[in-house]
Amino acid sequence: MDRLKTEIRESFLSAGAVAVGFARSEPVSEEESARYSKWIEEGKHAGMEYMRRHVELKLDPRNVLENAATVISLAFSYAPERFRDDSLPVVASYAYGEDYHDVIRRRLSPPVERLRNTYGGEWRICVDSAPLAERYWALRSGIGRLGRNGSVIVDNFGSYIFLAEVMTTLPVAPDEPTEALCAGCGACVSSCPVKALDADGSVDSRRCLNYLTIEHRGDWAGDALEVMRSDAGKHTLYGCDVCQRVCPHNVGIKPTGMEEFRAKDGIMSLRAEDVAAMTQADFSAFFRGSAMKRAKLDGMRRNALNVLNRE
Repeated sequence: MDRLKTEIRESFLSAGAVAVGFARSEPVSEEESARYSKWIEEGKHAGMEYMRRHVELKLDPRNVLENAATVISLAFSYAPERFRDDSLPVVASYAYGEDYHDVIRRRLSPPVERLRNTYGGEWRICVDSAPLAERYWALRSGIGRLGRNGSVIVDNFGSYIFLAEVMTTLPVAPDEPTEALCAGCGACVSSCPVKALDADGSVDSRRCLNYLTIEHRGDWAGDALEVMRSDAGKHTLYGCDVCQRVCPHNVGIKPTGMEEFRAKDGIMSLRAEDVAAMTQADFSAFFRGSAMKRAKLDGMRRNALNVLNRE
């Protein structure tokens, strides 16, 4: 099986991954289960009720692939070569290029098919598309450690990382897990403009600009409205990168080598005025192939009007 492990690693690195790790497929630890359940019970998942519904599913990867023996965790770098001009409202850098869901699945499908044909077994690709504890498995497989901002930090590549998993019913020797948390300089926690981060690496989605501008549906109210009326909220079009831009692990890292994740000129120059004037047809055409379509036209227009009305 050493040959299988080597071939898997080399295949996925050739497909663009910057780190590949292996973990035994088994229920998550009691500590992780308690941590996640506590986060849900405290309401920090905000309006993402699918997270509450999927708690039990996330506790065992065999709920995602029956008889899974191995979880293969992968990291793909999207480290930006440049950022949007500071005069423009913020767009999270993960959305500068093509939609990572499509890109990563497209890159992983050919090697997974080759491995299936060669070695047999069942395989499943997961790109933020299944109830898996992604960050937990990234740590268990040894590809990175958890930052205090909730992001996985990969040595030499920082935290501008997309995670994906390939699950298989074939047994592969596990790698050594990594420590749970970074050393903890605290730069991300202290720099969060809306105080959404806790020092234990958890994120309070109810205050997070990523959640409020991407996942939240409808108008903001209460604390959410207060956050979006803050200076940071008024300068946010889609997501936030502050906690990553201040992280020392992201200093001096190389920009992504994946062409699909390189910044698109249209996204880099996009203004709130442009979004506010979009029809559904405009929106669908402009954001075709972009992760930004996740917010939908109503959400993007809401964000744009917040920027325009309160500048």
